[in-house]
Amino acid sequence: MKKKIITAGGFIGILFSTWDSIVDHTDSASLSDHMKIGFIFHSVFSLKTLIYLLIGVTSEWIISVMINKISELHQEWNDF
Repeated sequence: MKKKIITAGGFIGILFSTWDSIVDHTDSASLSDHMKIGFIFHSVFSLKTLIYLLIGVTSEWIISVMINKISELHQEWNDF
């Protein structure tokens, strides 16, 4: 379960990086410049993608630790 949550966080980080690159490009591109698929793949392998990936993985890891701690506390409360 923990690996699935962390993997989902990394995937969300990559998707957010791709979305951010698309929005940046459309904000600064001229109207005659059409979106090319090569631009998206070029921007996926950037430092920004690595940063978003790490943020996604770290946040999902923290969430999984919190879920584990809450479930442990819930089990202790039920033992009383």
